[in-house]
Amino acid sequence: MQKFITVGLLALVLAFLPANVFADEAPPILKMGMEGSEVKELQELLNSLGYNIEVDGYFGQQTKTIVESFQASFDLESDGVVGKETWEVLEEAKPFITYIIRPGETLSQIARSFDTTISAIKIANGLTSDLIYAGQEIIIPRSWMGGSDENPTSQTIRYRVERGDTLSRISSRFGVSIEEIRQKNSLSGDLIVAGQTLEIPNPGSTSGTGSSTDFIWPASGRITSPFGYRTHPVSGSRQFHSGIDIALSRGTPVKATASGLVTTSGWEGALGRTIIIDHGDGYSSLYAHNESLLVRAGSYVAQGQVIALSGNSGVSTGPHLHFEIIKNGDPVNPLNYLPPR
Repeated sequence: MQKFITVGLLALVLAFLPANVFADEAPPILKMGMEGSEVKELQELLNSLGYNIEVDGYFGQQTKTIVESFQASFDLESDGVVGKETWEVLEEAKPFITYIIRPGETLSQIARSFDTTISAIKIANGLTSDLIYAGQEIIIPRSWMGGSDENPTSQTIRYRVERGDTLSRISSRFGVSIEEIRQKNSLSGDLIVAGQTLEIPNPGSTSGTGSSTDFIWPASGRITSPFGYRTHPVSGSRQFHSGIDIALSRGTPVKATASGLVTTSGWEGALGRTIIIDHGDGYSSLYAHNESLLVRAGSYVAQGQVIALSGNSGVSTGPHLHFEIIKNGDPVNPLNYLPPR
């Protein structure tokens, strides 16, 4: 009798346990009309990627629109439904690593560990001094890894494996082959674990432009005005054109040419609605005359992320994108940095 009572109690307990106690929990499928903590988590993650979204825990039209924009940025089906594939890409697209400070660590030690700069960590976390404490949670911007104060031309990047990482994802993220990572770290297979530190060959250390940043086209369209001197289409005077103009229909998605920190997102006089992104290593990019801006100043964005919708704001003769690449404060010809098409 005692045996049957024990078995019965065990069955009763099991009936009320969540199913994921004994199995890996699948990511939730979220769509318009849903609400709760999981929707809030999604909104916070989108916020961390730089999207302007209200974190209210309700999957409304604003959330759906931004999810569709994110999906389009990464060549996913733009249905506004957050399923397993979208969750995975959201995690991969995070432009920073979350790090918990350990007892006795200093900003200098952390910067060396991640091959970044103390100033990059301070800017990313709003720190006004070098004072930190054990247990404090900070973020390490990926876009400035590989440029430490001590060795800005490092041939390798020290990367701490995060939960869910695979060699394939890390290979894609840093633009190096899986075999190169294996050889650099004496790995015999593909097994890696969270917390493990890997040496990643730095593909930017031999860049012909002197930049560790690989730029992509912010949008596909005909170039209507090149870099250099021209007759201004509005004033008629001869002026220096500090970027290139790409003809786009109103509302065309504009993508970040490289990952980095958004330093400007707002109205900039004749340029209209403008975004400026600091990519580190002395490089920044500018996107002007937009109809709407989808990211806010102070946020980090991933390469290829949709940051704006093209328009005709400011002094402009028609819908287009004015795009600049700036090196150490001076505009340079974007065509010397963008891949051929």
